[in-house]
Amino acid sequence: MIQNNYSQTINKNEISGVNIYTFITNAHYKNRKDLLLIVFDDVYSYASLYTKSSCPSIPVDWCKNNLNKDKIKAILVNSGNANAFTGERGKKDLIEILGKLSIKLGCKLNEIAVASTGVIGEFLNTRPIIEALLDNEMMKRSTWHDAANSIMTTDTYPKIYFKQSNIDGQNVKIVGIAKGSGMIEPNMGTMLSFIFTDANVSKTILNKLLKEVTNNSFNSITVDGETSTSDSIFLVSTNKAKHKKLLDLSSPLLNDFRNDIEELAINLAKQIVIDGEGATKLVEIFVTGAVSKSSATKIAKSVANSPLVKTALYGEDPNWGRIIAAIGKSYEKVNLEKLNLFFGGHQITKNGRNIEDYDESIVKDYMKNDNLLVTINLGMGNYSHKVWTCDLSHKYIDINTDYRS
Repeated sequence: MIQNNYSQTINKNEISGVNIYTFITNAHYKNRKDLLLIVFDDVYSYASLYTKSSCPSIPVDWCKNNLNKDKIKAILVNSGNANAFTGERGKKDLIEILGKLSIKLGCKLNEIAVASTGVIGEFLNTRPIIEALLDNEMMKRSTWHDAANSIMTTDTYPKIYFKQSNIDGQNVKIVGIAKGSGMIEPNMGTMLSFIFTDANVSKTILNKLLKEVTNNSFNSITVDGETSTSDSIFLVSTNKAKHKKLLDLSSPLLNDFRNDIEELAINLAKQIVIDGEGATKLVEIFVTGAVSKSSATKIAKSVANSPLVKTALYGEDPNWGRIIAAIGKSYEKVNLEKLNLFFGGHQITKNGRNIEDYDESIVKDYMKNDNLLVTINLGMGNYSHKVWTCDLSHKYIDINTDYRS
């Protein structure tokens, strides 16, 4: 199973210019951290991606249409209430909060990024949020662990990852937190994720890099095939690293940094899948030999989102016929004679049928593992894609039946 590497010391992973504050407001949850405020020493460059849902939350709409396009001063995140489908009142509630906070921080409203996660259709309990933000006694420095805890909803553990990178011989820090457990089938990023670095790079690099790594990480996970109204991901750079500023993503000096950002994003994405509501297994669907990247992605997601496949995985049943059916419902072109299917290192099919010496008992033993690999070799081209998913258990129903209780 994926583990975060929070065991490293806090000081080692602090990024100069990034200040973390967390609060217990009791606005939705009781006696647990539910509000995160990250304040920057200056206005910093950032990149962001948001849900493609046609029913976006008020915070997503605010960031897409009102947030300063170049630099931000702070990020505010509340958990427990998505402030989605709340109409004009939801907008007014957000503006009221941002108005008070912007005065305190001495910045403009449009320099504060916002995100919310939780129940859809309920109005924000604004008063305790504002009181917490304006109370200097409550505004005490927090840790990355506190930050990750404060944005959780049905998550069972905080999702954090740290990475030390290198640009032109100079040390560069990367820190990421995320939240997500259910309603996970992102179509831009994750449920919520915030990545910070001190790399001295241009906003153009941040934008291109975020899109690139997101497609191979947060856009390549699914828990239940449900896209949230609130999905948001931010990549912020303080530009405080000691290397010269880089302006071009194609520079070879960025190779290690690019790889390390992607490693961090994939780790956070996998943590979300592992914490999928009711999940007991982390499953990698690897499609190779496809005629295009798009085809490989569609087939991988078709398999990863299949309830029949996911319930078979939970039951540790190597019912490979369900995977063949899921490949078919992608409607992508497939040559059955060339399609080879593997569970782990065990080949299942060849030449349009299961292999002659197929021994299901061996494969059934493999299915008992917590981490599973399903490889689909289409034998038709040179493109591939990986998607991470989880099984579907009885507990998923229990959690979502009682979600608002």
